[in-house]
Amino acid sequence: MTDEEIQKEYEAFLQDVLNSEKVWLLQNAEGMACQSSVEYEGAMCVLFWSDCTLAEAEREEDFNDLETESLDLFEFMFLWLPNMAQEGVICGLNWFSSDGGLEVEPFDLLEHLKLILPEETAAGYQARLD
Repeated sequence: MTDEEIQKEYEAFLQDVLNSEKVWLLQNAEGMACQSSVEYEGAMCVLFWSDCTLAEAEREEDFNDLETESLDLFEFMFLWLPNMAQEGVICGLNWFSSDGGLEVEPFDLLEHLKLILPEETAAGYQARLD
């Protein structure tokens, strides 16, 4: 995949997440969908999808013991991403076992989301933080 294709895929992920204000993941009481990072030696990627259909397709392929669940964008940005950054865990975005996916450091993803968050949404999130 070229750098331009990677950038387009990343931008599409960000836009989809902003539009729905949800991120999708696969999990159960025992854990969540994770893969070893390809780009960050020794790190694990927690897998997230921008769309339920994409998450469900991967669940059926490799993670049929997990459930597809949505995560509110606010919770993802202000609880999950900071915790993942502290733990040294990487975000695997729109991951497919056959192709892999984008790998992004949680703090970078948080900063990119903050930059493009609509003003009204940002104000609402800030009120929730205060």
